[in-house]
Amino acid sequence: MSDFFGHLLGLLRVEALSPRHHAVFAAARTRRPAFARHATLESVLAAMADAREETYPEREALTRALVAEMQASSSPAWTAGLAAAYAPMLRRLRRRLLGSAVPREDLDQLVLATFLSVARAFPLSRWGDWTAVRLRQQTAREVFRHLRKERAEQHETYTQAQLAEWLPDTRHATPVESPRRPSVRRSFVKRDAVLVHLARGTLPHSDVEVLMATVVRREKLRAYASRLVEGDADETERTYQRLKRQRTRLMQRLRTQAVDVAAQPSGGC
Repeated sequence: MSDFFGHLLGLLRVEALSPRHHAVFAAARTRRPAFARHATLESVLAAMADAREETYPEREALTRALVAEMQASSSPAWTAGLAAAYAPMLRRLRRRLLGSAVPREDLDQLVLATFLSVARAFPLSRWGDWTAVRLRQQTAREVFRHLRKERAEQHETYTQAQLAEWLPDTRHATPVESPRRPSVRRSFVKRDAVLVHLARGTLPHSDVEVLMATVVRREKLRAYASRLVEGDADETERTYQRLKRQRTRLMQRLRTQAVDVAAQPSGGC
């Protein structure tokens, strides 16, 4: 687990226990019987840290109260409080994540963002028990599903036949360049260079799709992410951030390749 992740969880605990949230918790005590015996959110976190078997019923009730307040209120006290309460579980999950499919700092964000997203969407009315277990299982399932998807996209490639169905025939096309633009810019890769790279059949499936949508068809990346997810705002944002990183890495490779190709001496006399 990265040191930053532990530091981040510590900062969330500090935020949850900030004096500016005391009034928020005091109001919640009048709505949630589980909070009644706790004068402060710090007392709730102490009770949540007691892992003895006989304390599970109270921890279950406190979890449900924290989730309910998080879903009903925009106060950061509940987001930070729930993350602080489940910090041991989040640390264990983060320690399980190994490999290079996702940068280390992105894994920190993935674990925390996934847990909070699962909690916001948790159906309290449908599932009346084993809330802590369900939160843990759903968070782990979503995190590993995301990582499997990342790894699959890094290794899956199109066949030449599949590429032929995607790409237009550019053998007779004459590239047209504006005299006001250099042929290779830091922020731009020529369309023909992209297509040449695609035709080599070495790009992962997802790279082909992103390039075809955002470079060839000029679709906005956020619009493309929204179209992939179809309505889920949290998932759209996660997808957009992932695609943005993916496309940045890919475009850097393509820029390097285009420069290398341009620097090669041409054949013939």
